[in-house]
Formats: sequence, structure tokens, C-alpha cells
Amino acid sequence: WLFIPWLQQELDAYKDRVNNTRKHRDRNKVLPHGIPQLIHTSPEDYAALDFKVMVDPAALKNVHGLYIQPTHSVFNLIPTALANFIEDHYNLLNRPMVTCTSIWAVYHQLLGVLQQQVAMPPLLASIEADLLDDSDEDIPLLLASEDLPFHETGTHYYMGGMGGGRGLHESAMII
Repeated sequence: WLFIPWLQQELDAYKDRVNNTRKHRDRNKVLPHGIPQLIHTSPEDYAALDFKVMVDPAALKNVHGLYIQPTHSVFNLIPTALANFIEDHYNLLNRPMVTCTSIWAVYHQLLGVLQQQVAMPPLLASIEADLLDDSDEDIPLLLASEDLPFHETGTHYYMGGMGGGRGLHESAMII
């Protein structure tokens, strides 16, 4: 709840810094010189070819609407009940600023507060029960797909590999 958003913020800042900063000049470089973001947005100004594949935003919205259910639990960093519980206690700490030098201190401070809460064990037990109930959810196969063969019961084993998980076909085997 604390580390992933902070890490994403750090990665976004790094990306912005790198993409908006001119690189050191290299005589041996064949690619265009300049600020990467400017080269990307107007390659013709840098005598570069534009190989971008333009995708209509409406088409992306359509695909998003067809295949993505925004309320699905996979889009939650942690279960909503736990997120709300942590958020309430983070607010009690006056929402301390999270930086690379303070994140561990904030984490330990928040952990200490959470460990003192009587409501924490029942909350975790209810979340675990909800997760176990949701695990039976079947995901439909894509059209023209088949289930992988399942040869062993009562155990886990590797089903991937060549031939879509079916192994090498006899025609591909070298004898």
C-alpha cells in the first residue's frame, strides 16, 4: 500500500527526467541527437523517420470497454477493506511525506500503529475468506482455444513448453 505507489511515483519522475533531458553528444551515434520527447513528438525536425503506429483512441476505448471490468479485484492494489483501514490510520499519522529517505520510517511508524489495532486480525480473516471465495471464478477461454491436457491429479506440475503445452509434435522430433 505504501511502497508500490511511491515506487511508481519515482519511476514516473525518472522517466520524465530522462525523456526531457538532452543526452551527451556522441559522434558515433547514428540515431538523432536531442531531447527524446521532442524527437518522439516531431521526428521530422530531427531528420528522423517516424515509425510510430498510430492507434485510434476510440478503438482503444472500445477494446477497454469490451475486455476490462474496472471493478474487478485485480485492479485493486490490496482489498478495499484493508486499503480503507490503512488509509484511516495513515491519516491519524497526519499523512507523512513519503520520499526515498523517509519511506522506511513511515512504513515502520504505520506498521506499529496497525499492529496495535484490535480490529486488524478479524479484518484480515474476513479478507482471506473473501479471497478464498473469489478463487473459484472461472475465466473463459479465448475463441478457438482449448484447455491444456491435465494428466496428473492432486498435484501441481509444469504444463507449458513446446507446441502450446502439448510438447513436441512427432514431425518436429529429430531421430
